[in-house]
Amino acid sequence: MPDLVVSAWVLRLSLWIMAVTAVLLAATIVLARIQRRRKAARDRRQIDPIRRDVLTIASGDDEDGSSAQRLLSVPLSGLEAVDGYLVSLLSKVRGAPAQQLVGLLQRHGVVRRARDGLASSSGTRRARSAWAIGLMRVEGEARSVAPLLQDSDRGAAVTAARALGMLREDVAAGPLLRSVKPARRGRGALPAWVVTEALAQLGPGTADTVGAALLSDDPTTRAVAARAIGVAQHVSQRESLRSLLATEEDQTVLAAVAEALGRVGRPDDIPSLVDLAAPGHHQTVRLSAVRALSELGGRASVAALGDLLSDEDARVGELAAQSLVDLDAPGIAALHEVAERTSDEDDVTRAATSYGMALLELRAGAGTGGR
Repeated sequence: MPDLVVSAWVLRLSLWIMAVTAVLLAATIVLARIQRRRKAARDRRQIDPIRRDVLTIASGDDEDGSSAQRLLSVPLSGLEAVDGYLVSLLSKVRGAPAQQLVGLLQRHGVVRRARDGLASSSGTRRARSAWAIGLMRVEGEARSVAPLLQDSDRGAAVTAARALGMLREDVAAGPLLRSVKPARRGRGALPAWVVTEALAQLGPGTADTVGAALLSDDPTTRAVAARAIGVAQHVSQRESLRSLLATEEDQTVLAAVAEALGRVGRPDDIPSLVDLAAPGHHQTVRLSAVRALSELGGRASVAALGDLLSDEDARVGELAAQSLVDLDAPGIAALHEVAERTSDEDDVTRAATSYGMALLELRAGAGTGGR
């Protein structure tokens, strides 16, 4: 009997704790909603008095400068909602309106506060500060933002990389390339696509720095450098890409080199791309080489793509067929030629050419056949 009494008491206590927990959770949710509404209302009170003038400037309609003058007379310093609102508009406007907004932000101390925020103990504030500096394109601030690439907060590090791309200062190239390789205490190892995108936005003065990274002992860094060379059209690094092919074994790097040669290569790179498209390489490398052949174009590329229609890898054959269609008249002629001479027993080539013909029909139906 005592055991039953204890069990009943424990059950009642458990139910009471569950009820109290549910009440506390509901109260927390309600309080959070109330706080969000209060913040939204506070933000509106800060932004509403300036919204019309700000939008007038952003749309380029402040021809007499009256909106800018009114905004300069409003005490905006320290109003977080206003800072965020003005900075967010910079991602939507360009040219003179953007310059006016930046000037307004500078006069109200946003640049100074953003610079101070880079050293904040809050990862969120560090990220927001880097983003604001990037959007405002504050000259000479790349060196201030670059250390965040090794930030322990991943959001701050990624944001810093994107901000450096917007700042477009040559000095950012080295830190960006170093941010790809894992560093101490789990830092570094930023997403390759983020770093590649940022590097591609930098000026031609970074070509040598990016090209030198092809010699890095880290394969991911080599791959990022190769892709950045292609995207940024650093034609001066063509020989560096060619040299890398002689020694490179990492398949990800080889795929990146193939992509880059498709953008900065010349007709004499076609034999190298044909080798990369051959069986024995990873499919990713082979497909990158096929796309590169398509980008280079020309008679030799058309011939190489025609040969790849009979490849045992169906994806390679289909991409070759699609590439021939993309090359318009010469490629389409080659596709028809291969289709006509292919026997019914050659299922592999027949499948690839049929795929190409189907693409032609679809484009013709959409009014783009033969372009």
